[in-house]
Amino acid sequence: MAITEKTNRETPPRGATGQKFRLADRWRGYRAHHRATLSSSLGKMLGEPIQTLMTVLVIAIALALPSAMLLMLNNVQKIGGDLESSSQITVFVAKLAESKAVEGLALQLEDLKGVISVTYVSAEQALEEFKALSGFGTALRYLDENPLPAVFLVQPLLSGETGVSQAESLITSIEALESVEDVQVDMLWIQRLNAITEIGEKVVLAISIALGIGVLLIVGNTIRLAIQGRQEEIIVVKLVGGTDAYVRRPFLYTGTLLGLFGAVIASFMLIGCFIWIGRSVEILASLYQSQFELVGLGLSGVLALCAIGAVTGLIGAWIAVMQHLRKIEPK
Repeated sequence: MAITEKTNRETPPRGATGQKFRLADRWRGYRAHHRATLSSSLGKMLGEPIQTLMTVLVIAIALALPSAMLLMLNNVQKIGGDLESSSQITVFVAKLAESKAVEGLALQLEDLKGVISVTYVSAEQALEEFKALSGFGTALRYLDENPLPAVFLVQPLLSGETGVSQAESLITSIEALESVEDVQVDMLWIQRLNAITEIGEKVVLAISIALGIGVLLIVGNTIRLAIQGRQEEIIVVKLVGGTDAYVRRPFLYTGTLLGLFGAVIASFMLIGCFIWIGRSVEILASLYQSQFELVGLGLSGVLALCAIGAVTGLIGAWIAVMQHLRKIEPK
């Protein structure tokens, strides 16, 4: 009896409770399990190609639509910025103004706040330009005097949404100067463009939120079906001691992969569409002597879209897992 008790005391404990793991061993096991889970999740998705492809395409369309609208809005803002930078205020000099008064007016215009540059066009230069551009050169020979006044072309500084108010304040200051007969500038189109851009931003934001919720629902429904199909497997895993984190990990990887693949396909769709219409835009821009080119996603845009798709898929999967896994408990 004593020998038996001694033998039992000297026998080392067996099983997982008797083992001590180092932190490095746990980290290696953690990484190995994540790799295996990622591989198995990808394998299950590829095992159902039709269902996976349909889900990914729906996610891709939901991500591509707001992204395309955002890119178009950015291009419109770029056009507006180019037009604002090329806008000028035309200051007509009084016909009876003397040369000294004109020189003083030039200095006053240059000293005004918000003026980038001032260009003087004499009456003779204006007449020559009119002859060259209008096609009425022979008819102008019968005029007794030059009907065109000298003008100053003032380039204002327009900065974003406050550009209109800055230009209006500048026009008021110019009209108060001596030897100024008239000031012409069309700022209405800038106001319209800013209003259209603001409306576009709100529309894109609303559509992005709506389609983002749609992606969450799509991923959540896919994960819910996957959980129902693996309900017995989940019960067995919990019976042998599997933690909630262990059980939900494959579903989180599935949601993340669905969102990522959808974003990749959406990126290819956007790149193809911009290449397709880019040539037509270049031809239209050349007709207006413009060097404008469409701005596409770029590498940073593709990476951002992929990150958004992956995170959205992960969130949708997390919501579905937290909602449905708690209902599956071994009895």
